[in-house]
Amino acid sequence: MKIYTNGKFYTEIADVVRAFGFDATESTFEQANLLVMGKLDGQIYHTRCTVDGIEKEYEINCPIDDEIMSVRLQKRYDKLATYYCLKQLTGRQLPWGSLTGIRPTRLAEEIQRNEGLDYVKTFRDLLDVTDEKLTLVKDILDAQSGLKNKDASLVDLYVGIPFCISKCTYCSFTSGIISKLKHLVEPYVSSLCDEIKLTVNLIEKKGLRLKNLYIGGGTPTSLEVEDLRKILSVLPRCDGEFTVEAGRPDTITVEKLQLFKEFGVNRISINPQTFNQSVLDSVNRCHTTQDIYDKYNLAKSFGFCINMDLIAGLPTESFEMFCNSINQVVALDPENVTVHTLALKKGSLLKEQNFVASDATVAQMVNFARQKLNEAGYLPYYMYRQKYMTENLENVGFCKSGTQCLYNIDNMEETTSILACGANAITKRIFQNGGRIERVANQKDVITYIEKYKSNLEKKKALFDL
Repeated sequence: MKIYTNGKFYTEIADVVRAFGFDATESTFEQANLLVMGKLDGQIYHTRCTVDGIEKEYEINCPIDDEIMSVRLQKRYDKLATYYCLKQLTGRQLPWGSLTGIRPTRLAEEIQRNEGLDYVKTFRDLLDVTDEKLTLVKDILDAQSGLKNKDASLVDLYVGIPFCISKCTYCSFTSGIISKLKHLVEPYVSSLCDEIKLTVNLIEKKGLRLKNLYIGGGTPTSLEVEDLRKILSVLPRCDGEFTVEAGRPDTITVEKLQLFKEFGVNRISINPQTFNQSVLDSVNRCHTTQDIYDKYNLAKSFGFCINMDLIAGLPTESFEMFCNSINQVVALDPENVTVHTLALKKGSLLKEQNFVASDATVAQMVNFARQKLNEAGYLPYYMYRQKYMTENLENVGFCKSGTQCLYNIDNMEETTSILACGANAITKRIFQNGGRIERVANQKDVITYIEKYKSNLEKKKALFDL
């Protein structure tokens, strides 16, 4: 679909177009078959969308003295005009209506707090969110109640390990296969440890207090015990939550689990993605279904709180096979289960192969997972959405009551500043007055990070001097 807009929001309009399954291409006025024309006259914003003879327009008041809110409203109504035109054109209501953002729960709170509107009514009647997804938002906000501490002196510390033992076909992360990057492991660990020390010093100098620690990846446990010990040894003491993404069952050993207990780690992930061996093989996971059971039971013997990830929509996995995966994870009874919807992103092999998942089947999978997990006593407690997700759906973290991962809530709801170390790690400062967020991104690839990691600290210092 060829798009022309005279406003600033082509990207957001294109996201709505793609959500309906159309290609989106920026075009000239003369060639476009979807036009979005917006005009701000004083404090009145008028927008009109036209596509194939269908037209929708809005006229709204924008606050003159609040530029951020004014832009937010202009963007919202450009998207709404586009959405309702395409809804009429296709005869489809999308599960999330006109919403294309990553964090629906955060938007709900902002609508309630900053605009003085009832988010339930706004989501349902204006944004066209289905009752099913609206109930999901309500349940997550309930599960987060009392857990979002907005004390500006508290920060989380994230440490990124950009290595894996193989590249999954659905993965678009910048992590590299560790067997091919052995020559970079030692210099990376050395640089990372130095950046951690400098960042911890920054935390202390700024009078900040550490809330949660999180080591993610990649797959942190793709590193050998000695390298993990070097990293853990320079981390500050954390009296709160300390999580390590162990991820791949075939990277977990007794020695690594003992090391984690020694340094106070209290949460780990063991991520099957599926309990069907043929599917594991098809997506280039290098472990067996038996590895999942063996390493889960081993980790439970150490007393860790455990999260397990599953993905709905993997190649060759039928609805019945996915149901088997959900039933298996429920039988194991981990504290947390995260159900991801397959997202086909640039950089993944599946994207390059033009893989297409069945939208209807994936929606069935997601619905079954939620029903089964709810019946087993799991509560949805955080959610995020990504571009190019099958059926415009979502990723949802479920937990047993009282076992919510606080770092996930902090990160997804953006209530706590995060200082991040490592390649492709992103530091975020949350400004409590006004809700402003600013970011500092580390270099993506390992070699550039090793060469320039010290420059990241200067950017972090500048960010926290503001």
